[in-house]
Amino acid sequence: MSVVNPEPPGRPVASRTHGVHRFLGRLHEVLDGVLDGGEVDRLWALSPEQLGECLREAYAAVARLEQLTLALVAQADSSDLAAYDGETSLVAWLCDRTRIAPGVAKRQIGLARGLEEHPLTRTALANGAFPAASATVILAALDALPEEVDGGVRAQAEEYLAGQAHTHDTHTLRRLADHLEEVIDPDGADARLADQLARAEARAARTTLVNLTHDEVTATTTGSFRIPLLDGVRLQRMLEALLNPGRPDPIPTDDPATGAQLSAEERRGHALIELLNRIPTGRLPQTGGCQPTVVVTMELQTLLGDLRAAHLDTGQAISPGQARRLAARHGLIPAVLGTHSEVLDLGRKARLHNAKQRLAMLITQHGTCAVQTCDRPAATAQAAHLIAWQHGGPTDLTHGALLCSRHHTLADHPDYQIEHLRPGRIHIHRRQ
Repeated sequence: MSVVNPEPPGRPVASRTHGVHRFLGRLHEVLDGVLDGGEVDRLWALSPEQLGECLREAYAAVARLEQLTLALVAQADSSDLAAYDGETSLVAWLCDRTRIAPGVAKRQIGLARGLEEHPLTRTALANGAFPAASATVILAALDALPEEVDGGVRAQAEEYLAGQAHTHDTHTLRRLADHLEEVIDPDGADARLADQLARAEARAARTTLVNLTHDEVTATTTGSFRIPLLDGVRLQRMLEALLNPGRPDPIPTDDPATGAQLSAEERRGHALIELLNRIPTGRLPQTGGCQPTVVVTMELQTLLGDLRAAHLDTGQAISPGQARRLAARHGLIPAVLGTHSEVLDLGRKARLHNAKQRLAMLITQHGTCAVQTCDRPAATAQAAHLIAWQHGGPTDLTHGALLCSRHHTLADHPDYQIEHLRPGRIHIHRRQ
């Protein structure tokens, strides 16, 4: 209730003459008794059978009340209630009196008008047979029928969809509604569907898009995309393959930092990262005469352990720890910069293990990560310096090992140290 625009007190129920008016007043009296009388705090006393019955009846009651509400909206629309109360439109009246958003008000008015023209759906909703969302799907499907479809066929279509709404959820009903023409005209459905799919695929090819937003504060990139259906299913299959729990090195189901279980969406995010990391850069087109490259700029002090952030060529900052891990994984090209950040001298990449060294380490380590207790495959591991390269570690077989991403991170961490056990096997433990 607003102090500026207080709600008028409701009329006493006993003085109400219209059945709907009296019912709604009585409904609120009953709700006051239930909600304020402590019954909601005793829901634990319901048996499973009682609880299930209560839930079904509550949802049915919501649907029936929604139909009653929409009938009132339709009457308010036809009787111009907004003008009576000095509002510019029924949308404005609903926003001001019921606090719903304008978009919601418009959709409810449209649904109320549609139900007035489709008594079968209106009656089913009044009986609590399905939710108002399903009624919206039914009316939208009927409105989408071609103009040449006669009234008898439209009535048949409404009866079919209303029957399906009794037994299917709203999502499934929407899929059935998408193929409504197959029901009302099965002979011509194949040709129409083929034409519809061809036009949809051509439109999808023209309207593909990707939007990416980089946020330095949260160190994340978010975005959205739209691609053709077939390519979307291909992407889904790739992510499903990477999410296979039977892999030797599966994507974790728990957050390694908190131990909380990862949602399906979060695990797909990890799979997408792995998919990107699996793309061989040598097979991508060159741009500017170079392979696709992300340039990370940092000072020598950062490489040697300083806490100053490094920066991407796009301007965003990354942590010094991540910059050092990138240097360890991907090598360095030392650059001498002038006072205005112009490149004065560019060195050569001098610290990556070559392909023959990786093969030798793979054989010595018997195909797994060099850490004694780790069985993750070395084929996808990273060649690491067991004595940090920035501290003088040589790029040779004696001081190199193939480490999985987790153990490479620990090997580079100052709180951990490496113990050589035998050729091809090491132990990483926290410093004392």
